[in-house]
Amino acid sequence: MPLLAILLFAAAPGQDVVQLTSKAQLKELCEMLRAHPSETDLDPAQIAEARKEAQARREEVAGRWYRVEVPSKGFAFGRYRTQDQQLELDGDRPLRAIDNMLSLDLEGIDEVSFTARSEQVTAWAQEKKAKALKLVVVWKPSGARCAGSAAAEAWRIAGHARSWELVGAQGTLASANEEGDPVGGGPRQVRIEKVTLDSDEAPLENEGRSRLASSQGALDRCAGGAVRTGKLVMAFSVHEGKVREPQVIMDSLRDEKVAGCLARAISGAEMGGTGRGTASITVQ
Repeated sequence: MPLLAILLFAAAPGQDVVQLTSKAQLKELCEMLRAHPSETDLDPAQIAEARKEAQARREEVAGRWYRVEVPSKGFAFGRYRTQDQQLELDGDRPLRAIDNMLSLDLEGIDEVSFTARSEQVTAWAQEKKAKALKLVVVWKPSGARCAGSAAAEAWRIAGHARSWELVGAQGTLASANEEGDPVGGGPRQVRIEKVTLDSDEAPLENEGRSRLASSQGALDRCAGGAVRTGKLVMAFSVHEGKVREPQVIMDSLRDEKVAGCLARAISGAEMGGTGRGTASITVQ
């Protein structure tokens, strides 16, 4: 059965992802991505029609999303960022899948990371060594023609991904979205590091952190949906004993929605002292 029929069958109504698992599928996918019709014994009108049909086939297969399972030996981890509790993928080499016949060059692989505690990193490394860990990627060809040959049983395709998943013996362990940012990994929490006011004459015990204790619950709720960890510094004024006009002035979280929520969470908080102040907080 031609690959086009296979793909149409695999991507039946209710599904939008083609399961790419076999050498035959891979071979014919590449042939369609670089399809060039035979123009022998064709008149100009037939040549134009043949080229049009080949282009339509290329656009159809290039417009689909494909799901590929990359085995343990087909990908590598990069560095572990302890402070952020994130494990990166190593993007220095293409992903290898389908019995090592497919090399995938995916845009943004250098930006992909997964939320992981240090003990999880150790466990994943052990699963990977035991060949029980795989990387599942949903991706789409970028439009560049497929390189390689059937004779060598090796093909190379460029593309971009819409999702990344680490899957182990017990199921999905961690995920990342189209941008490569971690998805899930448990609720985040906020730690109030330091709160200071212009009226402070001397450093306060615990650097004034208790001043925003009443906002802790609201702060944690804001951080619950944060994709990554990071630090923020907010400036505010105190009027009639309450926090007013909080503004984020430094942000390593790189999440405007969460940062805005955190600023609103401290607005109106009871605050001893006067003048302007700053609050340093960490999302972890």
